Amino acid sequence: MLTKWIISRIPNHEDVKNERVRSDYGKAASLVGIGCNVLLFAGKLVAGLLSGSVAIMADAVNNLSDAATSVVTLVGFRLAGQQADADHPFGHGRIEYITGLLVSLAVLLMGVEIGRSSVEALLRPQNVQMSLLALVILAAAILIKLWIFVFNRALGRAIDSQAMAATAADALSDMASTGAVLLSAVIGQWTRLPIDGAAGLLVAVLILKTGWEAAQATLAP
Repeated sequence: MLTKWIISRIPNHEDVKNERVRSDYGKAASLVGIGCNVLLFAGKLVAGLLSGSVAIMADAVNNLSDAATSVVTLVGFRLAGQQADADHPFGHGRIEYITGLLVSLAVLLMGVEIGRSSVEALLRPQNVQMSLLALVILAAAILIKLWIFVFNRALGRAIDSQAMAATAADALSDMASTGAVLLSAVIGQWTRLPIDGAAGLLVAVLILKTGWEAAQATLAP
């Protein structure tokens, strides 16, 4: 299994109480997130341009946001892994929670922006022409996000990380939103209703829900 193989490549991966090991877990999760989300962004961008779909373009931008938040998480884990010093005698572990909160805020901001674009699409609907390539890209994106969810959940449980739990929740939300976009793309070929804008708005609601729940989970600790 790919997840287990990646974990096995982390030095001393069983010593999850060690801050350096925790930092290496965070680095692995972040690098995987950056790579996968950049790939998904590029694929959905192509699909969106080919089809002229606002919902697909919104979904693509959401993946670009996920790549950016993975960079924030990477920096957060590197800082949290620093040794204790005179000013921080208990270490820098709280930075990990702050990182999770920043990820949540970025998700909320992206949800607002996607919602705004979707409302415009509802008011001024455009013709959407789906191709087989676009449909295949969206289906593949759902499978990739499923693995990202499983991967981050496994790493998050291994080191009890709220930041990774937030990332896993975001991946699950992305699966649902991409599924909604895929379904609307198929249905939209047989109706003149503004399905594309409605799907984009649903994506925005799911993203906002995920961001809010993740923010609550990081604020408490």
